[in-house]
Amino acid sequence: MAGTTSRSVTALLTVIVIVAGCSTSSTSAPPPPTAPLATATPPAGPASSAAANVPPPTSPPPAVVPVIGRIAAGYEFTCALTSIGGVKCWGDNRLGQLGTGTTSETVIPGAVDVSGLASGVGAIAAGGFHTCALTNGGGVKCWGSNEYGQLGNGTTINSSGPVDVAGLSNGVTAISAGWGHTCALTSDGGVKCWGQNPFGGLGDGTNTDSSVPVDVSGLASGVSAIAAGGLHTCALTRTGGVTCWGDGQSDDADLLNTNVPVGVPGLSSGVTSISATMDQTCALTSVGGVTCWGPNYAPPPGETLPDRFVSIDVSGLASGVAAIAMGETNVCALTNGGGVACWGDNVPVDVAGLADGVAAIAVGGMHACALTNGGGVKCWGSNVFGQLGNVMKCSSSSVPVDVPLDGGLNPPPATSEPTGAPIGRIEHATGPTDVVLRFNYGPDLAVSELTGEYFEPGPEFTLYGDGTVIFRNERARLPAAARPIVRARPFTIAHVEEDQIQSLLRFAIGEGGLGVACERYESQDIDRFGSSVFTVHAGGLDKRVEVAGPSPLGALVDRLGNFDPGASIPTQVWVPERYWGNLLEAGAAIEIGLLPDPGVAGSARWPWPGLEPGDFVGRDEGGWSGNPRRIMSADEAAVLGLSDNGGVVKRIYLRGPDGKTIYSFSLWPMLPDEPN
Repeated sequence: MAGTTSRSVTALLTVIVIVAGCSTSSTSAPPPPTAPLATATPPAGPASSAAANVPPPTSPPPAVVPVIGRIAAGYEFTCALTSIGGVKCWGDNRLGQLGTGTTSETVIPGAVDVSGLASGVGAIAAGGFHTCALTNGGGVKCWGSNEYGQLGNGTTINSSGPVDVAGLSNGVTAISAGWGHTCALTSDGGVKCWGQNPFGGLGDGTNTDSSVPVDVSGLASGVSAIAAGGLHTCALTRTGGVTCWGDGQSDDADLLNTNVPVGVPGLSSGVTSISATMDQTCALTSVGGVTCWGPNYAPPPGETLPDRFVSIDVSGLASGVAAIAMGETNVCALTNGGGVACWGDNVPVDVAGLADGVAAIAVGGMHACALTNGGGVKCWGSNVFGQLGNVMKCSSSSVPVDVPLDGGLNPPPATSEPTGAPIGRIEHATGPTDVVLRFNYGPDLAVSELTGEYFEPGPEFTLYGDGTVIFRNERARLPAAARPIVRARPFTIAHVEEDQIQSLLRFAIGEGGLGVACERYESQDIDRFGSSVFTVHAGGLDKRVEVAGPSPLGALVDRLGNFDPGASIPTQVWVPERYWGNLLEAGAAIEIGLLPDPGVAGSARWPWPGLEPGDFVGRDEGGWSGNPRRIMSADEAAVLGLSDNGGVVKRIYLRGPDGKTIYSFSLWPMLPDEPN
């Protein structure tokens, strides 16, 4: 049985262990209850001595929704174990990981029952793209992806319904599912694993995959819990020590991996539970603290190889933790008070709305879930595949949302009309650089920054607090071509009065949908680059909405993307004080035909005696380093007439200072609120 610390939180069903998907701590079957498990029942009617004579109801009673007893999160799906021993799953089912007997490319709304597992299950574990269940009789069944034999049935054929694991029809007390392998803890404290094994994660002394369970070397007894990660596995001994094997788990300075268990330095005792993710592992200590380590890959200068295998205490979690769960990029902790805190690369932060009342947690690829004391489930994070239960039209949520457990809740269509127009005056900032409302199709890119002539310069619409509107749309006149400069439509500036500001905000927040919009809309069926981003800072809203798929914001896209202030409001081409200048060496793109031949398109000599191509440096674009760009002054932008007609230059070829290298240069205005 997996070890956990005792805690004061009481639930309808006592949670024995925590399951962390993609990377899980072991889950064990509870001992047989001494009394019937609590289940949700319809409320009884008023007491009456004539109750026996009451005629039967004319309609069937409401369906009973089973109380959830534990949860497990896979990469893009989630599963739950009900109080009557049934299994329900929701989310991605492309490889049959929901266990319904079918596969599906489309999102299934709400939770669905796993075929043949309506009862009799004591624990569940979710891996990368497969799921396993431990029956009350100590047997193991698995379903989903079987590319590496992780279902354990002697084949590598995927299964959309549960299959028996070979040789494990009884005698198992806990299970754990990793990315492509699975492990089981036997009743005598031994460990067996099966599935993917390129770096020794099965622990049998080989690096060979196995489609049937194999014994872990040296662990025939004495183990109390297991945790399978990406390509490694760890075990918690009955004496409170931790031993690991597989990818990056070697304690030898000359080796990276080990295919047999080795002890984790400093953790020979005092540990009560463990959880593993893609290449890291965390342990919960007997004092309620959290410590993590791995992987043991080649270290940076000044750090020795074994240092990577030494655990490091998590800041702020020296005590008070009841359980831990790890996913692909995040870790969550359940406190003794029933609250949840999570972290990635930084320190733990509290999860909104989950300060108490939580009984168990699970973390998947890009989402996390919590089991409440009342037997409900709340999830947050990515929802592209419905792993949050698909209760909304959103593709992500930064706050926990309730999961429909009866499988009967259909989400509103992504194109349904939004409601909730605000009443009364909408308060907003009034400064000339205060962004009140913005629509940007991004990321902002220069020509050939991705492929060919694609050009997306700056936000399409920005409303500032003082009524200034700077916009760019198809109604603007396209400047005439003047070889070698290829110009694009300029930005336009106008000034609107307060009543028009109110009208714009009222539409955007109400009929336009921003007031009730999700934070992100996306579809796994759409392969696209870029997204529309709306921001609003008004009426108490401080909101950013990203659209990369079907959404209910089509009317707002049309209104702001084709903004027309009206014939009575003067407009003019906007001439800024600063510009973005983007410089890209174009030889490779020209050679393969993504950009036209300079001999045909024309080129110009290098126009800035005081600048070198190296003065155009990369910038941060949300995690990736963009192509060379710099802020250009009005004088620098004026050379060659580049800033004429509003200064939106799609492309001009420039010959570098060496007179040979050809660069593609793009120019567009910087907005007043953009920092230096």
